[in-house]
Amino acid sequence: MKNLVAGSAFILLSIPALAGTCVALDYQEMKDMSAEEVTIEACKVQKAAGEYLEQTIENIGGRGPKPYPNAQADFDQCMGQAARIERVLESKGVPKASVPELCKQAAAKPAAF
Repeated sequence: MKNLVAGSAFILLSIPALAGTCVALDYQEMKDMSAEEVTIEACKVQKAAGEYLEQTIENIGGRGPKPYPNAQADFDQCMGQAARIERVLESKGVPKASVPELCKQAAAKPAAF
């Protein structure tokens, strides 16, 4: 178990900054992925959800047209994807509590090329 988390940290530290939309991966597709690959997807979803949450909040404070009209729907999609990823990670023996720490470590380190 410790080796899995340590291996995930190594892989996460070597990827570029994570951002983007929450791509809805099929449950079976995630089951076929390695724990490290699923953990990387969890980090992407966590980052994107945070961005969409900020956009949703910005939409609330403005007058006139919303600057990010799809932010709430995008946030909801990310949260659904995050829940699916958590279930897959738990089935692979990766504790849910370790994912945020691995994502923080990956974000703090420059990408290795």
